[in-house]
Amino acid sequence: MGEQLGKLDNNWLAIPVGIILGFVATIAEPAVRILNYEVEKVSGGYVPQRVMLLTISIGVAISVGVAMARVVYGIPLLYILFPGYLLALALIRYSSQTFVAVAFDSGGVATGPMTVTFIMAMAVGVAAGTEGRNPMIEGFGMISLVALAPILRF
Repeated sequence: MGEQLGKLDNNWLAIPVGIILGFVATIAEPAVRILNYEVEKVSGGYVPQRVMLLTISIGVAISVGVAMARVVYGIPLLYILFPGYLLALALIRYSSQTFVAVAFDSGGVATGPMTVTFIMAMAVGVAAGTEGRNPMIEGFGMISLVALAPILRF
């Protein structure tokens, strides 16, 4: 599917498809649901499971859209990743240590088996179908962006 999207004249269509796939794959991710349950339990209901699930899913969906745009338009990974992690490190200073731990755990669970399987296949396919893109490099960037999104979101 990704390769066919990459071969289209309007290969930008990979961006909205990636957003939808990122959202759905994260909703289905078992590790995300377990983390949401544990955070709600530990926080005494202060952070509801549903809110956390939606925010993680929206964050991953946006990051998959950005990653697909990176593949389609040939944006270097460091142009997105470096400022993103700088922002994450700056936000650590102003956040509670509890929320920092949950944010980094969210990034880890968002890159679980469901998300990686579907999103990675999509990114590698789009890269293979887009002239001048290396599927190995583009796939690596996809997972790093998926891990960054929940950290910035929380």
